[in-house]
Amino acid sequence: MRRYPAAAATLLAGLLCAAIAAVVAGPPGMVAAVVGTFVALGFFASGIIPLLVVRGEDDRAKGLATGILLLTYTFRLAVAVAVLRLGATAGGLDRRWLGASIIVGAVVWTTAQAIISLRAPDPASTEGKADR
Repeated sequence: MRRYPAAAATLLAGLLCAAIAAVVAGPPGMVAAVVGTFVALGFFASGIIPLLVVRGEDDRAKGLATGILLLTYTFRLAVAVAVLRLGATAGGLDRRWLGASIIVGAVVWTTAQAIISLRAPDPASTEGKADR
């Protein structure tokens, strides 16, 4: 998971959330936290796939990937909402822990991506160094 630190951080936070849920709410809370973690992971990870496919390609391919990403966003959101509705109506899941784990997953994923972006070298500043 070293190659995908945001996913690793989200999974770790989800496992921690599931462990806390198991202590506080028992098995329904733990299962709900695990489901919520995978909903958050699936939502964010599926959004990166088109961008990973065209990494390093020309600008037209990047534009196509962005278009695909925008088109599939609605589908990914609909799947996430459907899972949430099923989880809310399922008798074996704790709704509070389902929601909490999704929120924790979203915050951790977003924070990890921000940290990764801030630590990445600036392409504009490294471009001139190669020419010298």
